[in-house]
Amino acid sequence: MDIKKRLDEIWGADYLNALSPEAKTVLERGYVFYNNEERKDLLITGINPSFREEESKGQLGFNTTKLLEREAKHDVYWSPIRKMLYNQDIDLIDQTAYLDIFYFREKEQTFLKRELLSQPEGIRFIVDQLNLTMHTIEEVIQPKLIIVKNKESAAYFGKEAKERGWIWMGYALKQVCNTYCGELYKITGLIDSHERIAPEITQTALVGTLVLFTRHINQYTKRELRPTAEFLNRLLHIQSQGIDSYPIEDLCLNHISGMNLCK
Repeated sequence: MDIKKRLDEIWGADYLNALSPEAKTVLERGYVFYNNEERKDLLITGINPSFREEESKGQLGFNTTKLLEREAKHDVYWSPIRKMLYNQDIDLIDQTAYLDIFYFREKEQTFLKRELLSQPEGIRFIVDQLNLTMHTIEEVIQPKLIIVKNKESAAYFGKEAKERGWIWMGYALKQVCNTYCGELYKITGLIDSHERIAPEITQTALVGTLVLFTRHINQYTKRELRPTAEFLNRLLHIQSQGIDSYPIEDLCLNHISGMNLCK
């Protein structure tokens, strides 16, 4: 899949000329994407790449594996993610992919709702990006476990479909239980809705994939609330063996203290 080619097409679309001047600022900054070219067991997702005024504009592509390397320099965003992926006995870095579900560069989280979702052309801009993301997840990465580490992005997976009617990618999600670090769900299929942003995808390759909706994870997140390599490795093992064969009470045990955190 040529992600850059598709992003160039999106950024060059004629309909974007009708965006408000404020919304067009993200077009001028360019986009950021991650070079996901193979299957990975674990996928970590954010919502969109940040942009600081001192940064240069343009189209940027990054290699996730290099960003996650143990030896990589400290970074306020990437270092907390790296710490989730390894300990002295476990190393999940080579099994891990990362992507932001959107590719525009913006620091303020309110920008999405205020400037893009408030106008038809902005919604189409978001839908086109999300469509690319869904195809990347379905056709390239095909993860066994997804960590959605930004609360605002959970809705785009279909988590708010029942309560608020927000379909977006439209994954049918069955809640497994609550864990010490987030809500655990299992993908059972696709929601039967004409509002899904990728109607051309009629069947998902992710049936049985686990989705862990966590709190936003950064340098300030308490250690006891962060996923660990041990916990994630355990979820991957359980997924590969078939989650239905494991008692929920066992799955949702706190892996450190043994406290049952199912609710």
